[in-house]
Amino acid sequence: MSAEAQSLPNNDNFNVFKASDIRFLKTLPGDPEVEKKKALKEHSVAIDIINKHIKDNGIQIETDLDNPEYQQFVKSLGVAYGLFSEADMEKVVSFVKFIDLYENYAINDKIKAYKDKLEKNMTLSEDEIDELIILMPITPNAPSTADNKASDSASVSTTDISVAASNGYDNIAARDYAYEWWNGRNPVYSSYYADKYGCKIDEKCWNDCANFVSQALHEAGMKYKYGSNYQDPKSWSFGVVPSYTWGGAHNFYLHWRDRAGVAAYVSDLQTGDAVNADFAGDGHIDHTALITRNTGSSSSNKYLTQHTYDAKEVIPGTNTAYTLAKWYNDGYTVFGYEMDKATN
Repeated sequence: MSAEAQSLPNNDNFNVFKASDIRFLKTLPGDPEVEKKKALKEHSVAIDIINKHIKDNGIQIETDLDNPEYQQFVKSLGVAYGLFSEADMEKVVSFVKFIDLYENYAINDKIKAYKDKLEKNMTLSEDEIDELIILMPITPNAPSTADNKASDSASVSTTDISVAASNGYDNIAARDYAYEWWNGRNPVYSSYYADKYGCKIDEKCWNDCANFVSQALHEAGMKYKYGSNYQDPKSWSFGVVPSYTWGGAHNFYLHWRDRAGVAAYVSDLQTGDAVNADFAGDGHIDHTALITRNTGSSSSNKYLTQHTYDAKEVIPGTNTAYTLAKWYNDGYTVFGYEMDKATN
C-alpha cells in the first residue's frame, strides 16, 4: 500500500486491520430518499436525455436510480464526449456526479457491515480485507495530478519520441497498441469480459476502459505482478480470471499509485502514461485512459485515447481535440502515472 497519511495497515497482516482504519465514501448532504426526490426534479432533463439514448439504442437496463447497473451505465457517460450535444453533455456530467455520490449510500452500508465486525473484534478474512480495500475511498489527502497553466507549454517541445525507459517500458509501443485497438476489442483480452456480461465481443457490452489501458501497458513491456489473489491490489495480470486491477478503474488506481506513483503535475506526463479520473471527488476512481500524444506541458497538450466511450485523441463526431483539459474543465480529479518510473 502507498505511504499516504492515514494509510491502511500492511495488507500482508490482516489481523492488524482495525475499525479505526475504516473510511466511508462521500455522499450527498441529506437522506438518500430525499436526495433521490430532489434529483428526479433537478436532473430531469439529463435523465430524459439518457433514457432516450437507452431507448433509441435498444439498451436493456432498468432506469431506476437505485439500480446498480443503471448507476454504472450513467457513470460511463461521464466521458461519452460527442455522444450528446455540448449543452446536453453538460447536463449529463452534472447528473453523473450526482450518481457518483448517490451510489455511495449503498456502498457505505457494505463498509459499515465490515466495521461492525471489526468493532466486535471479529477477524476479517483475506478476501474480506481485499473487498474492503476496494470499497473504501482513497484518503482525503491522497496526492492527485495538478493541472499546469497553459502558458507553461510554450517552452516545452513534443515528447512523442520513444523514451528508452530503464524499466523496459516502451511508451511508443503503448501508443501504437492503443491506436490499433482504440475502436475495437482484442479477442485475446476481451473474451473473458464478453462471456461474463453475456454478449459478443463486438457488441462491447462491458465497461472496458481499464482493460484497454492495461493491455497497452502490458504489450509495451509492463510485466504482470502477482499478489495473494486476483483481488489483491498488488496483483496486476490477465489470465483465466484477470486481476481486479486489470479491468477496474478504482482497482487500477490502487495498483499503479504504488507501482508508479502519482505524478504531481500534468507537465510530468508524456505519451504512454496512464491517467485516472474521479468524477465527483468522492475518492472512488471512475475512469482510465492513455495519453497517446503529447505536444507540451499543459493539460490541453495531453491527448487521450480510451474505451467506453471509444475515442482517439478527438471527440467522436467532431474536430475537437480530446485532451486532459476536458477532464479538468468538467471538474474531475485526475491521477496520472509516469510509467517509465514504475517498478517492473
